[in-house]
Amino acid sequence: MQKAFSLQQNEINQAQALEEERKNVLAQIGALTIDMENARAALPIVEQKRRQFLGALVQQYGVTDYRGARLENGNLICDLPDAPVPAAIPPGRVNGGLEAVKE
Repeated sequence: MQKAFSLQQNEINQAQALEEERKNVLAQIGALTIDMENARAALPIVEQKRRQFLGALVQQYGVTDYRGARLENGNLICDLPDAPVPAAIPPGRVNGGLEAVKE
């Protein structure tokens, strides 16, 4: 069962204003959703351009072996692999042998 009530003019005006506000908010949500979808689609393209730019800079500065590169405060920062450490050569003994010292 339903029952209808006639609204007074001020109530009708309030209802219309609320409906208009609701429509405006829904329109904003729609516009923001489109903007977000466009931004998500553009991000991989921008990231690819950034990687290409960094690669060109690294190449320009003659860095051939690096693990990563980034821009920071106007500088190109390259993470380079650690230099190989030469194996330590044990000191020879006076007589030329490498025998372990007995105590």
